[in-house]
Amino acid sequence: MHAMKIQITLLTGLLGFAAGKSPELDPASFDEAIHSKNVFVKFYAPWCGHCKSLAPDWDKLADMYASSPSVTIASVDCTVDENDELCHQYGVQGYPTLKYFTDGNTMGEDYQGPRSLEALEQFASDTLNKKCIVGSEEEMAKDTSLCSDKEKDYAKKMRGKTVEEQKAQIERLEKLKNGKMKPELRTWLFQRLHILKGLGNAESKDEL
Repeated sequence: MHAMKIQITLLTGLLGFAAGKSPELDPASFDEAIHSKNVFVKFYAPWCGHCKSLAPDWDKLADMYASSPSVTIASVDCTVDENDELCHQYGVQGYPTLKYFTDGNTMGEDYQGPRSLEALEQFASDTLNKKCIVGSEEEMAKDTSLCSDKEKDYAKKMRGKTVEEQKAQIERLEKLKNGKMKPELRTWLFQRLHILKGLGNAESKDEL
């Protein structure tokens, strides 16, 4: 019985670790975050029922962008004394309040959209995520392309494929994108789709 309790405790801990949690910001780390990346912030109170309901999807979104060079998904606990001034500064009156900060803008904007995971994912992808600028190998090698080494390698590999093979890859990934997968794998799937479509657009322009 004792061994069973230990196993359950270990399993619970592992599951909790796997689920991840959005980083908690204080005034200092908040200021650093909004000056270094585009940031999507949840201002919340631990006792708030709506906050508890949102938490699993918010943490999944944070997991998805955990390794992103351009986006941070974070939280601010407004019941912590050191965060009082921060929450007051941004006019937080109800919980959860979602705000986003882009391109170093310290004023922030209120997020007014739906709060399903799908809607939050779409918003983060369209508004916050600085995507790799797909072009020639030389263009993508520049720092201004915002492309990771992984994206550059994938684009180089796909340039060696025929148009038909590229289209087949797009069709395959489009079928997979609505399936269940780890957040980091979903992010990589959409990055590959973005690159493949970008290569297709570049080839069409070359033909013109």
